[in-house]
Amino acid sequence: MATALDALAARIAALETALRDLSRSSRLSHSSIDDGALTVTSGGQLRAVIGQMPDGTTAVNVVNGPVPPAPSPPTAAPALGGVRVTWNGAFTDGSPSPLDLARVEVHASPVAGTVPSPATLVTTIDTPQGGVVTVPTTVPVWVTLVARTTSGKASAPSGTATAGPAPVVAQEVLDGIVGELQLAADAVTAAKVAGGAIDERALADAAVTAAKLGEAAVVAGKLAGDSVTPGTVAADAITAREIAAGSISTGALAAGAVTTETLAAGAVTAGQIASSAVTASKIASKSVTALKIAADAVTAGKIAADAITSRELKALAVTADKIAVGAITADKIAAGSITAAALSVDAIDGRTIKGVTITGGTITGGTLQTGTTGRRVMLSPSDPIEGKAAPSALLYSGADVEQQPARLTAEVRATPDGSVPVTRLTGPQLTTNGIHTPRLWLNSGCPGTSYPSRGGYSLSVAGEWGMAGEAVISGAAGDATSAASIEMSVRRSTGGYKTALTHLNPEAWFTQLADQVAAMSLSKDGLTVKALAGGMLLQSGTGLRVQGGDIVVTNGTVRAESASWATPAFQNGCTSLTGWRSVGIKRRPDGTVMLRGIAAVPASFGGGVVAVIDDPAMRPRVGEVFTVAASNPATATLFLQPNGNLEVWNATGSFGGWISFSGVEWSCID
Repeated sequence: MATALDALAARIAALETALRDLSRSSRLSHSSIDDGALTVTSGGQLRAVIGQMPDGTTAVNVVNGPVPPAPSPPTAAPALGGVRVTWNGAFTDGSPSPLDLARVEVHASPVAGTVPSPATLVTTIDTPQGGVVTVPTTVPVWVTLVARTTSGKASAPSGTATAGPAPVVAQEVLDGIVGELQLAADAVTAAKVAGGAIDERALADAAVTAAKLGEAAVVAGKLAGDSVTPGTVAADAITAREIAAGSISTGALAAGAVTTETLAAGAVTAGQIASSAVTASKIASKSVTALKIAADAVTAGKIAADAITSRELKALAVTADKIAVGAITADKIAAGSITAAALSVDAIDGRTIKGVTITGGTITGGTLQTGTTGRRVMLSPSDPIEGKAAPSALLYSGADVEQQPARLTAEVRATPDGSVPVTRLTGPQLTTNGIHTPRLWLNSGCPGTSYPSRGGYSLSVAGEWGMAGEAVISGAAGDATSAASIEMSVRRSTGGYKTALTHLNPEAWFTQLADQVAAMSLSKDGLTVKALAGGMLLQSGTGLRVQGGDIVVTNGTVRAESASWATPAFQNGCTSLTGWRSVGIKRRPDGTVMLRGIAAVPASFGGGVVAVIDDPAMRPRVGEVFTVAASNPATATLFLQPNGNLEVWNATGSFGGWISFSGVEWSCID
C-alpha cells in the first residue's frame, strides 16, 4: 500500500521530468507582449526597446548603437547654379555599410576645414548605395560627408572635395560681345568715363581750342616757368592790386624814387624806425616834455646815482607797500625806537605772523593754546580735566557732542617696585560719565626686579575699575626671562567680576572663557580642548582627520552618525505607496547608500525612470543592476545610473501598481 512518502517521491520525480522538458523547449514560441516592452542590453547598456513605448506607441526603438564608420570622400564638380556632389556608397578602410544606417549627411562651407554642424548641413543621401545631389551656391565650397545611424550616432567626417559653380555664359562668348555698333548714340557720357581714362594720347592734334576752355580754367599753377614774358603782358595789365606785399625790395627801387612828398601822413610809425636810429643830435632842443613821456617809461635803471634826494620826495610819498622786503634791517632802526606797546600780533607786515621763530626765551606761568573756543590745541603743565600734575596736550575737535577733548598725557603710575612714567592717549569723551571712552597706555616697564623693564602697551575701552565692563588689548616686549606676548581680555562686573582672556606668545596660545566652563590651548605639546559643562563639537566642511596617532575616548564611545533619510525626485507620475514605507535614501559614514520603501506606479507604466537621486554624493560611480519585486506577482530589473536615474525595466508581468526597493544598497565612493 502506497504511503504518503511514496506519493511525495512520485510527485517530486514528475516535477523534475516536467522541469527538464520545460528547460529544453522554446519559451517564446507561443508568447506575446501584453501592455509592455522587451529590452535588449549589451555590456550592461540598454541597446533597444521592443513593444509599447512610454508615449503609448508600439515600435522597435534602437538606442545606444555603435558609432558608424566614416563615408569615403565625395567628389565635387561645377554645376549650373551650384556644385554636383557624388558619393559612391563606400566607407573608409573598406568597412561594410552599417545595418542601422539611416542616412549620409552632406555638409558644405565656403571656408576650408569647417567642422560639420547643423549650420553646414545642406542635404542628405538616404540610401547606402550612394547617390548624386546638388549643393546650391554662388561661390566655391568645401564638401564633406557624415554617416548617421537610426540611434542618432554620427561618424567622423569624411575627406573633403571642393568645386565652384559653373558660369551661366562662357567667357569666350562674353569677350567681344559688345562692339562699337552695339553702343547707342550718346550712350557714353562723362559720368561713364573713368578718371584718367582719357590722356594726351587719346586726344587728336589741336582738339583742345580756346572755345573748349572754361572761364578761369587756366590758373598760374598750369603755366610753365618763364612762359609769360614782357611781350605777352598787355599794357596796364599789372596794377598795385596785382603786386603782392613785400614783393618789391629796396634793391628794386631807383635812387630818389621815394621822397617826402610820396609818403602818406602817419606812414612811418615807431615800428618802422630802426633801433638807435634816433640819437640826441637828432632831437630838437626842449622837444621832449613831460607830456611826451609815457607812464613808467623812466625806471630806476634810468636814474643816475644821488639824482633823487629828500628834497625831491613828496611828504608821505614813501608808504609801507613801497618798502622792499628786507630793506629795513636792525642797523637801520634806532635803539629803543620800537617798544612793546608798539607791537601787536598783526603789527608786522600787516599780516598774521607765520613762520616766525621765537628764540632766546621761556614762556611760563600758564597755558598755550591756538584759540579759546571751537577747534583748537591747548598745551597745559597739568591735566585740567582730572587735576593730575601731568603735562597734557588737549585736542578739541569743535564737535557739539564732545564732552571732553582727546588728551595726550605724560603721568607717573605707582607699581610695587616703584613709580614709572606712562604716556596715555585718551579719546574724545562723548558721555558725561566717560563710559565707552577708549584709552591707550604706553610704558617701558618697571625699574625694579619684580616687574622686568619691558616695553608694553594696553588699549582699553569702557569700564575702568568698578564699571559694567571693559575690553582690553595689551602687549609686552620680551626679555631674557619672559617672551613677548599679546593679550585680549573682556571683563564684566555684574554677577561677580569675571574675565575672558586670550593670551598669545611665541610658545603657546591660550583662551579661557569668563565662567571657566571651557578652555582651549595650543602649544608644542599639542591642542588641548576642555569642556567642563556640556559637550564638545568639532566641525569641518571637508572632514576631520587624525594622522600619526590614536584617538582615545575615556568614559564614552566613538559614534559616526549617518545622514538623514532623503526622498528622491519622482518621475513619470510615480510616488511613495500610501500606507507603506515611504521611498527614502540614506548615506552611511562608510560610503554605502541604502534605498528603501515601496513606490506606487501608474497603471500605464511599462518601464522607465521612477525617480532621480538629486544629491551627487549618493550616486554610484558606475552603473548598478538589481532585481526588485512588484505586484501580480512579478519581478523587474532596477538600473541604477551614475546620473542618479532609478530606471525599472523587464517586468515578468505587469507592474500592477507598485515596486519594492527593499534591500537595495550600493557604494558611492568606489
